[in-house]
Amino acid sequence: MNQLLLGASIPFAVAACVYVARRARASLPLLVATPCAMAALAVWAVAPDLPRLVGLHRLYLKLAADPRIDIFLWHYTIDAMEIDSPAYGVGLAALAAALLAAAWRELRLREGDQPWST
Repeated sequence: MNQLLLGASIPFAVAACVYVARRARASLPLLVATPCAMAALAVWAVAPDLPRLVGLHRLYLKLAADPRIDIFLWHYTIDAMEIDSPAYGVGLAALAAALLAAAWRELRLREGDQPWST
């Protein structure tokens, strides 16, 4: 679970820097690209674990013993020292909540900028 959090947090951190640099304003491309990049890097981070999902246990065991899989966001190194904790799930939920809060704030600001006429 910590690989998912690490993978998702990298594009989130980049987007947060862009968000702060733009004085807490987010464009639509940023609000769309950020969760897509978060999902893509989260999947990249757990890619060595995916053969286990489709029943390729031999391949999974081979990958798990190979230090070269650190190319998947330090997967081998993290597996060697990881501990299970519910904090990783809470961290993922916090990233999603922060992203939704920024989107909600941007929507509220944009609706307030436009005069509504009937």
